[in-house]
Amino acid sequence: MKGFLDEVAADLYARYGAGISELTILFPSQRARVFFLDALSRVAERPLWRPEWMTIDELTAEASGLRAGDDVRMVTELYKIYSEYHPEPFDRFYFWGETLLRDFDTVDKYLIDADRLFRNISDLKELEADLSYLTPEQVRILRSFWAELLGDGDLSEEKRRFLNVWRTLAPVYRRFRERLRALGVGYPGLIQRTAIERLASGEGSFARPRRYVVAGFNALSECEQRLFRHLATHEQADFYWDYDTYYVEDRAQEAGLFMRDNLRAFPPAAAIGHDAFRGDKRLTVVAASSDAVQCKYVARIVEELTRAAGGRPPGRETAVVLTDENLLTPLLHALPADAGGVNVTMGYPLRQSLACTFVERLLDLQQHRRRTREGRCVFYHADVAGLLAHPYVASDDPEGVRRLAEEIAEERLMTVDAERLARNGLLRRIFAPAEGWRGLSDYLTESVSAAAAAASAEEGLAREEFLTPVLEHAARLRNSLDGCDVEIAPEVYASLLRRTLRTLRIPFEGEPLEGLQVMGILETRNLDFEHVIVLSMTDDNFPGNGAAQPSFIPYNLRAGYGMPMPEQREGVYAYYFYRLIQRARSVWMLYCAHADEKSTGEPSRYIYQLDYESGKPLHKIEAGVDVNLAPAAPCTVAKDEATMRRLERFTTLGEEPAALSPTAFSRYVACPMQFYFHSVARIRPDDRTAGEVDNPLFGTILHRAAQELYERVRGEQHPGTALRALAASGAVERVVADAVGAECLGDAAAGEEEYSGSLLIVKDIVVRYLRGGVVRHDAAHDAFAVRGLEEDVALDFPFVSAGRDLTLRFAGRADRIDSLDDGALRVVDYKTGTPHLDFRGIGSLFEGRGAERLPNVLQTLLYAMMLRRTGERDVEPALYYVREMHRDDYSPRLRDAEHPEAARYAAWSGEFEERVRQTLAELFDPAVPFRQCDDAETCRYCDFNAICRR
Repeated sequence: MKGFLDEVAADLYARYGAGISELTILFPSQRARVFFLDALSRVAERPLWRPEWMTIDELTAEASGLRAGDDVRMVTELYKIYSEYHPEPFDRFYFWGETLLRDFDTVDKYLIDADRLFRNISDLKELEADLSYLTPEQVRILRSFWAELLGDGDLSEEKRRFLNVWRTLAPVYRRFRERLRALGVGYPGLIQRTAIERLASGEGSFARPRRYVVAGFNALSECEQRLFRHLATHEQADFYWDYDTYYVEDRAQEAGLFMRDNLRAFPPAAAIGHDAFRGDKRLTVVAASSDAVQCKYVARIVEELTRAAGGRPPGRETAVVLTDENLLTPLLHALPADAGGVNVTMGYPLRQSLACTFVERLLDLQQHRRRTREGRCVFYHADVAGLLAHPYVASDDPEGVRRLAEEIAEERLMTVDAERLARNGLLRRIFAPAEGWRGLSDYLTESVSAAAAAASAEEGLAREEFLTPVLEHAARLRNSLDGCDVEIAPEVYASLLRRTLRTLRIPFEGEPLEGLQVMGILETRNLDFEHVIVLSMTDDNFPGNGAAQPSFIPYNLRAGYGMPMPEQREGVYAYYFYRLIQRARSVWMLYCAHADEKSTGEPSRYIYQLDYESGKPLHKIEAGVDVNLAPAAPCTVAKDEATMRRLERFTTLGEEPAALSPTAFSRYVACPMQFYFHSVARIRPDDRTAGEVDNPLFGTILHRAAQELYERVRGEQHPGTALRALAASGAVERVVADAVGAECLGDAAAGEEEYSGSLLIVKDIVVRYLRGGVVRHDAAHDAFAVRGLEEDVALDFPFVSAGRDLTLRFAGRADRIDSLDDGALRVVDYKTGTPHLDFRGIGSLFEGRGAERLPNVLQTLLYAMMLRRTGERDVEPALYYVREMHRDDYSPRLRDAEHPEAARYAAWSGEFEERVRQTLAELFDPAVPFRQCDDAETCRYCDFNAICRR
């Protein structure tokens, strides 16, 4: 196959011979230069100096006398001028200031008269008098736009805001250009427009006379067209256009939209081949079930090409084109090991590296840090845990970092003191406060440098490869901001740095002319391949939504003034696609047919065009994943000798006796396997502190506050009056604040100024539950005295299992124990969840399914059993569901549908204790293995459902 660059190289060498070294060549991509030199080396008869390379930006910068400015500097200078017309903080301006800068860039590249574009037309007759240079169709579009905007009489708020900004854009634009020219810098559009104006007036010129070769361009802005016209008329220039007659001669084909104009304006220097598309070509469309399947299918294609070539892996004649560059990593993992060399042109995205996650965690750490009343710096636990788990930190002192992370998790700290975290040099550097954006910049530089220095010899080079670009771009951003003389918030600095780092790519090392070529769609310009594999060819992605980019210039005005439109973008991408496949012998087009919130799963319009217009057959394939999962075998564990020894520790036979809690017993009733994992195998679920106050922590706060509050009325008979006085005095708020501070901040004396927004909400909810629910209910029903708070209760319970007389020790901590006026006791259990007080007989607590088996009721009855058998007083079990206790008709008593009159434990004791004995007999019977339950509802929230594959 003879490609475009091969033909250009051959024609230039035939015309200029050794003089080709004196040419200056303009290509639209850097990649084309490498392949052109390779093509030239194959036709040259002797060694040559390579020609001079230039880009359009370099050429126009030479003629304009301006140099390209940094994006941050551009937006900052724009802000200084814009803020004189519209006072606005820099952090609010920056991100839509980029949009305004992009609009100015377009205005300049297309040589639009900005004074006419940005004015506020209040009199529609001005259109007829002042827009005569436009076509009648353009004038019609402008008239309709301004008539719709201004013709309503009373303008909406959105229209008034638009006009308020719009009427200032012309002076902002003029002053901004003057400011940049005074500084000697510019954005690309300003540089190009200045160059064209200077060349047209005779004030500007290029550094020296050259003979130019312009090759492979397509869509040209007005500035680029005038530049090429200047090269054609005032300099010496040859033009070469890369196209195919298939889409250029057919005016209905958008792929030739710009090329038809280029051929008329700048006739080509030589007749090279332009009729390759109609040759033999195999087109295959693969509808994959997922992105992963797309990548796997590429591996299958590569294997087929290898077999077809007699075992030789595909080389530079084969290209894998990623229209979605997020597929780079899964593609590289999917390629077969014997695929030969792979040349990746797009670089590895930094955002997918450990270096980027490290910087992200550092920024989050500083964003969420705060100061206590004493001036101590504390960090949010989730940010701390994330950094301690990061490989850059964990690898420095694995054991020490692990212990520190375990301490924080076990103590369930919401915030962690900086001094506590300073266990070694790296941790001391990382867990330090940074004040202001400059302080944050210094902090990041020092922390990243410390992480790079802490790398082991094995990983040092790889870590440095990723961290060095981070340091370089952080320094560049710092220098840009220092030169802008604008104060910004640390959050704005962090956002700017994030945007910079997410666009960075780490280049792969290799020989660009060898191996399978993996590249993005823009890098394929001017390159030709025999085999082309294009991924992610859904219409949402390729060509995608061209109207998605924001702009201050409405659609109608863009159309009226001849600015780029979404339709033209579609023409650009159509050209990229057809030019890529025009010389290929085989083309595979893969896409994910699965529809979700991000994609409709519809194939690209170019696939439909090939199917209906090209006259070439499309081979269509559906690629999925065969999933044939065998049903999971029931999970069981036999009670061998070792297991029985661990079980017997709950009985008097154990060498190290332990007590069985009501919670553990109810866990066995719900699922024997869950009990085994937790209480026998002692597998501990992940008990990290949640991102916010989770349900267990919320319950801990409420229990602690209730204990402290009711401690003040312990022993007082009929405490209703005292409880009302406490509620009126603000005592409820104080005990809740102490509990929140102690449990969430590690400081019971912490003030509300140290709370996050979520903690303020939690505090208010707990106060409402206690004051308006628990205290209010007890004050209205005060025929009791508080006898115990968070009191340990225990009972030695005899039973028989497998012919053995055993005694098990039940033990637990009761939330509250009251002495009732009639001499009975009441055991109170505070609950924060959904109320469950109704059940259908004792049997349902042991044998019911799902919602029928109520662990809260079962546990409360176990506490009642322990109290009655040790205190010889009847006990009333009570469940205080705090979210419902504000109701006047709330009753904490259990409600048994089979025994409606039952309220005290004595009514259930006989049947209940027999059920307990039967359950314990089964638990300690060696012949009965631990089995997983049959109730899927129980498994849904089980900590161990992944082990059981439920």
